[in-house]
Amino acid sequence: MPNSIITPNLMKQALQNGQSVIGTMVAEIRQPSVMQLLKNAGFDVAIIDNEHGPFNIETIADLSRTARYVGLTPIVRVPDLAYPYIAQSLDAGAQGIMLPRVYTADQVRQAVEIMKYSPLGKRGSALSRGQTNFQAGPLADTLAAANQESLLIVQIETKEAVENIEDIVAIPGVDVALIGPTDLSVSLGIHGQLTSPDLHAAIETTMAACQRANVFPAIHINDLEQAAYWARKGMRFVSSSAEVGLLMRGGLEVTSAIRQAFD
Repeated sequence: MPNSIITPNLMKQALQNGQSVIGTMVAEIRQPSVMQLLKNAGFDVAIIDNEHGPFNIETIADLSRTARYVGLTPIVRVPDLAYPYIAQSLDAGAQGIMLPRVYTADQVRQAVEIMKYSPLGKRGSALSRGQTNFQAGPLADTLAAANQESLLIVQIETKEAVENIEDIVAIPGVDVALIGPTDLSVSLGIHGQLTSPDLHAAIETTMAACQRANVFPAIHINDLEQAAYWARKGMRFVSSSAEVGLLMRGGLEVTSAIRQAFD
């Protein structure tokens, strides 16, 4: 649905066109230029971590706007299932919401109601904001386009979520189910054992449910060998590390090389 004031969601388009996408977290750095650096590094998606990160709504707006301008899809991981966190992030210009700690389908149903405008949900309209690039347009068309372009990622990171996965991914409005393998391993009692058969079985159960529901399976995992493994297994969205981890990794590579030369 063309609408000149709602920026197309490039992540959603890519997934729907059969492509795979790569993302990372923005966990600490509040300078909007970090989005240009991540784009230059080849990422498609930036997840602004407002669950654990030190971000206020002004910073989320600046990061989201810059991400859209450079061609990254900005997703906000909200702290909780609450109207202000979700609606304000979308009003500010985020193109998707990542909902953490999902256990039941009812939580997801509530998130969709908050995210979507009528008739799909109950979100209040506040246009001429970051979401619309500060422009106004025909109301019905704009709300319909916003509904179409917004994306919901539900995080599957507990045993209970895996047990309820069929009901969770059946909720209309769910686009992506993203597995958090570290928290999931803790919930399963196998702390950090990323190659455990029990963890792999839970992940594969989630992926199978996604396939049946036409929901895209995803994972956030820092171990690059495991990231590649799950990409080959059919994950459509693979997220890894965060901007601080990338900075540390690059910095250690530089300093290690120079120290070896000194030695």
